[in-house]
Amino acid sequence: MIRADALFSDHMVLQRSKEVPIWGTGSEGERVTVECAGFQVGTEVADGGWKAVLPPQEAGGPYELRILSGEQTIVLRDVWFGDVWLAGGQSNMEWSLADSVEGPREIPFALLDNLRYYQVPKITYEDGVDHPSSWVVCAPDTAPVFSAVAYFFAKRVMEEEHVPIGLIGCNWGGTSATCWVGEQVLQNDPELRVYLDDYQEKIRGRGMSDFEEAEQRYVQTIEDYNDRIGRGLTGDQLGDYPWPPPLHPRSFLRPNGLYETMLRKTVPYSIRGFLYYQGESDADKPLLYERLLSKMIENWREDRHDPQLPFLFVQLPVFGCDGDPDGDNWALLRESQWLTSRRVPNVWVAAAWEHGDKDDIHPVNKKPVGDRLALLALEHVYGRETVSSGPVMTEFHKEQGRAIVRFAQVADGLGIRGGDTLFGFEIAGDDGVFSQAQAVIQGADAVQLWNEQVTDPVAVRYGWSNYSEGNLMNGAGLPAFPFRTNGRS
Repeated sequence: MIRADALFSDHMVLQRSKEVPIWGTGSEGERVTVECAGFQVGTEVADGGWKAVLPPQEAGGPYELRILSGEQTIVLRDVWFGDVWLAGGQSNMEWSLADSVEGPREIPFALLDNLRYYQVPKITYEDGVDHPSSWVVCAPDTAPVFSAVAYFFAKRVMEEEHVPIGLIGCNWGGTSATCWVGEQVLQNDPELRVYLDDYQEKIRGRGMSDFEEAEQRYVQTIEDYNDRIGRGLTGDQLGDYPWPPPLHPRSFLRPNGLYETMLRKTVPYSIRGFLYYQGESDADKPLLYERLLSKMIENWREDRHDPQLPFLFVQLPVFGCDGDPDGDNWALLRESQWLTSRRVPNVWVAAAWEHGDKDDIHPVNKKPVGDRLALLALEHVYGRETVSSGPVMTEFHKEQGRAIVRFAQVADGLGIRGGDTLFGFEIAGDDGVFSQAQAVIQGADAVQLWNEQVTDPVAVRYGWSNYSEGNLMNGAGLPAFPFRTNGRS
């Protein structure tokens, strides 16, 4: 008896203009035929599995996809060819449309027949239990569980491209990028091996009974926390949400775990590209993040045998970091994200600078984030003439004791968000001590900076803290990327 992989169901979207693998399981030697859109492809079960590859198709539908073997026939209906995007990351990508600030007014009108969503089952370890999932059509009763960022991305792209969009949600709150890469990525890299070493050190000397007891205690702390909420307690009486959970060999936070139990199970489903929103859980090692993210992108692309597969991701917004707004861990991680976007081909980053929340790591305004990822896709993947980037610092020089910073990607010229005073700029002299700078826009593409205590500025930075009020924009309303002239190159 043959079975199709769980990724194949009614209402699915298959990637247009590419070969489309269809696969599943069966009895050894069984002949399998796959039919769709007038094409028929045959294959045979070997080592318990089968795979047939449909030829490239133009966008369109609906079709039936039929899988036949002997007297058995599997019929999948309402199948479309369009563009498929995998939405990965942690909680800000996982964040549902229902929980977004836009949800209440968006969901009642979310009748988008050509938008379909598949959520990869959340599996921490292989427990032998079947975890079903299936493609769903976007409608008011299904849209609430969609990733809000991915939903708004898809809606914007569909408005411009008029092509069916399939979204594969593969994300989990609180996860490091190390959770989403293969073990060899960390094991074979001298710099990244520290993540495995740290994990092994934390679990050393303990058995599964110890881990189970720790997990039970953690569950109890969650129940106690929820009980305090139910009793109306707040502030110190409520306390902080218990985090992180204990680390163990079955934890969803262990390195490489979700790569095997979730991400790998989407391979080799043909896709147009990746969407990604993550980094919050890697801010403890911000200088390593560029290497980690670059290796993760390489890993994901190698799995699909496509070294140029587009990768669009979100730069972390501002955040007070639980009482450390002036720290620089998030600034350093943003810099790592920026460098990755400049050094890895077909990788583009969206700034969501002004939509962060000083007191909440989960800003609930998700539409601007999805829209900005869509702008990246429209310009760089779909070839549309549009502005997808905020101002990018290109040059720094001095004139009569003042710093002049020039920018590219200014659209119709530089502007200021929320008033007429620029914030977020700092300058430093030879002593390396940065001071807040007064700043004015000069012409269409430059900012002039000065501080009476810094007569000979040698370095400039913008938005260089975990939380900043930086408000430089371009004519398209997109925020400037944070930078430092004395940073990594």
